[in-house]
Amino acid sequence: MRKIGGVIALAALLLSTLVAPARADTVIISPTSQITFDNTLAHDVRFDGLNRAWIWNSVWSPGESNTPRLAIFAQVSGSWTRVQTVATKKLTIENLRFGPDGTAYVANPNKNEIVTFPVDEAGIVGKTKRIRLKGRQSPIDAFPNSAGHLFVLYSSRVLEFSLPLSKHPRPIRTVTSDFADSWKLVASADGTIFTLQGEYQPILVFAAGVSGSVDPSRALLIDSALAGYQQPTDIAMTPAGKIAVVYWLNGVAIFEPDSFGSSVTPTTWYPVNDPLSNPQGVDFMPSGVMGVADYGGTTAVKVYFED
Repeated sequence: MRKIGGVIALAALLLSTLVAPARADTVIISPTSQITFDNTLAHDVRFDGLNRAWIWNSVWSPGESNTPRLAIFAQVSGSWTRVQTVATKKLTIENLRFGPDGTAYVANPNKNEIVTFPVDEAGIVGKTKRIRLKGRQSPIDAFPNSAGHLFVLYSSRVLEFSLPLSKHPRPIRTVTSDFADSWKLVASADGTIFTLQGEYQPILVFAAGVSGSVDPSRALLIDSALAGYQQPTDIAMTPAGKIAVVYWLNGVAIFEPDSFGSSVTPTTWYPVNDPLSNPQGVDFMPSGVMGVADYGGTTAVKVYFED
């Protein structure tokens, strides 16, 4: 996790106020509720179909076991309570996404495999399953879309599979390009692929149906309006199909998917402002409520909710 001092935080706040996109609907985060996690857990959040928050640790933390864990929180009597902790042996979780049937998917960067966490009707997480993929490259991210397809990001290609995955799955589509700077992706129901790149770089958008080698410069390109912003740290899709992007030290931008082009301004902008100080992750409940994971200090990670 990145830690920022008071001077840097103040400078970032002033910068976000001065250069926030002029045409965006600027909204200040006013949390309706929040979850506070101890700092042994990661700075990201994902919501399952039961409106529960999943958060995980991927590195060793002082005073904690070296075994990574998944922690699941649910609203009980109006407050957030940890309802389950899942051990994730020999697995470093960088990202986690949910398929249409509630199964959680994780790309294992240590091996060329996809790890799944099945969830039953009561919400209990069952035994993990590891599915080996062909090739020698390690997957960077995996995203199951609402149409029942799984998109797996590598440094040079994106592979698309049908769900459920077979024992030896074969891709139904391959998009080859230079994805070396991409480290997260989402995919809409029609198969459009959005890849999140590194610091000060744009988001690449590959149209549905694209197959074979694709030059990113001829793909749809967004983000030039935010080119001077800090590194984007997370990308998510709203239930309505919009794209949300977290910019570390700056805020959260919401984009309309049908407006992507060479220069795009977000339709809604959540700037860094009290209580939001250092946004790291974003996701949406099935109801449409947005949760922003905010690392604001050395002791806790907070998730704020905005309708």
